[in-house]
Amino acid sequence: MTENGAEVRVKQLNNIRLFRQFGQDTLSEMAKAAILRRVPKNKVLTHLGDIPRYIYYIIRGKVRLSVPLSDGREFIFSDLGPGDTFDLTRLFIARHSNMNAASVVDSDLLQIEAAFMASVFDKHPDLALKVIPYLCQATHDAQERVIHSASNALSIRLASTVLRLIETPHSTATVNGAQRIHISQTDLAAMIPASRAKVNRCLREWERRYVTQYDRGSLTILNRTALESVALGYSRLIVQ
Repeated sequence: MTENGAEVRVKQLNNIRLFRQFGQDTLSEMAKAAILRRVPKNKVLTHLGDIPRYIYYIIRGKVRLSVPLSDGREFIFSDLGPGDTFDLTRLFIARHSNMNAASVVDSDLLQIEAAFMASVFDKHPDLALKVIPYLCQATHDAQERVIHSASNALSIRLASTVLRLIETPHSTATVNGAQRIHISQTDLAAMIPASRAKVNRCLREWERRYVTQYDRGSLTILNRTALESVALGYSRLIVQ
């Protein structure tokens, strides 16, 4: 028997760790309100300063959260892929977005109105209590990343960023037993943030020491243990 659209959306919502604990009845209610959006590459979903009206779940593709810097560069806070959600803070507070959210490639998203979710919480206040710890953890993780980026040497920040990226299934491939991510040096620099020239210098030093290898937009991890040592600040491979 072929599943209808609502049944498919219930399954998609059930894949979201945050919503999995809501129960089938609530998920069915949410599925009726969810809209599948197919967005082209470089489509801005949320502008810096907007008050987001929706929360999103990524089915296919990639969405980038970024902030423009005063010197004209872009700080990439995160690249999100299938299974990720964003604009969840809109569930509880109406505040201006502090980031841009834009599709990096053609993407399929599940979109739910924040106002609808507010009505769900009004009817089921116990669900709100289940969401709050999730959001608190996400906020804590974000603060840790910002503090880490501001206080450590470039190579420590870069190693930590690479390790975080290879833990993201939608960003990683395994080739001959080695993990590989597809990312430009420009994007890596924007995630640190640092200049591309400094990132290139660090990657060349790592390649010389057989820690990583960068070639044509792909970064291969040759020695994860050494990379983890750099991230912890224990290695001589630290570059300022």
